[in-house]
Amino acid sequence: MEKTEWRKEYTNYFSYHILIRYLGEQLPKYTILENPDGDGWVIGIFFSFIGEYAPLEEEGEERLIFQTAEEAQRYVDTHLV
Repeated sequence: MEKTEWRKEYTNYFSYHILIRYLGEQLPKYTILENPDGDGWVIGIFFSFIGEYAPLEEEGEERLIFQTAEEAQRYVDTHLV
């Protein structure tokens, strides 16, 4: 696996090893944030058409919730890259 670089900013973690281009800047594609609906952590993805992060949900599927931020980071690094 390639080197990962997750940086904590406030209460969120950002994937500085997985970047996307938005308005001429390189931004982290994924963030790990506290579950807005309860306990645990969820994966957020940057949506360029709205210019912000939102929880990752596949159409027709439930949101993945992880007990720790590290578990969510591992999921991104192994399943979403």
